[in-house]
Amino acid sequence: MIKQEERISVIIPSYRNQKCLDICITSALENQHKENEIICVIDGYQDENTEVIEKYKDRIGFVVNPTNQGMQYSLNIGVWNATNERILIVNDDNVFPKLWDVILNEDYEDGLVITPNQIERDKSIFDFEVADFGGVDDFNFKKFTAFEPKYRKQELTDDGEIFPFFMSKTDYMMVDGFDTLYGSPFICDWDFFLKLELAGRKFKRSRRLNFYHFGSVVTKNGKEGDRFKESEQKAATIFKYKWGIDPVRNQNNSHKPNVEFFKGVNYAR
Repeated sequence: MIKQEERISVIIPSYRNQKCLDICITSALENQHKENEIICVIDGYQDENTEVIEKYKDRIGFVVNPTNQGMQYSLNIGVWNATNERILIVNDDNVFPKLWDVILNEDYEDGLVITPNQIERDKSIFDFEVADFGGVDDFNFKKFTAFEPKYRKQELTDDGEIFPFFMSKTDYMMVDGFDTLYGSPFICDWDFFLKLELAGRKFKRSRRLNFYHFGSVVTKNGKEGDRFKESEQKAATIFKYKWGIDPVRNQNNSHKPNVEFFKGVNYAR
């Protein structure tokens, strides 16, 4: 039996993505071992998510932003409402694998931020597994759940620091969560992970499980692509002004630059 302190609060921010969100929530519920807390933050456009809210309102918690506030605000609101110390941040374009909560709890350590590995339909820069279980409109949930375990490896590697991620709520609150100054769902993760690195937290990727990733269906690769690509460029400028460095991944996806002191920040410690 999972003890209360080992239960997980899952935070799912969602923006105009009802089809993905439906699959995401279904997979979280059906593939968990014990009942965890699931909080979905609907970021504006409530009318587009009425069916999903009605379908799951008795099984998970919903926070509805009356207007679009951005992913960072939604994540922070979701975490503030979480009642468990262990939190899992998952975007709505992900699908949960079988026994995700058991495996993540086995990997959990204080001060460690764990990125579950992912499966995508095409090869990406993040060294994800590649397998085609369908897109949003033709996704084969049963096939994914049945065959995902064959892609598992019993190892934790150093290349974490990407979504989704599993960590302590205390650590999230310690670095004040995501900076809402960024008017974009991109680059703000660089900022968040850099703060955690500077606070001495460690990062791992768990290859013991694989989430499926549809990939920015609405935002950068979807119907609002141009707007989000423009916002990403602006966010990169804000990041450089704030930290004095470009948002570039270094070895093992580290976000710390290869310098000691810069703009009064000790990056070497």
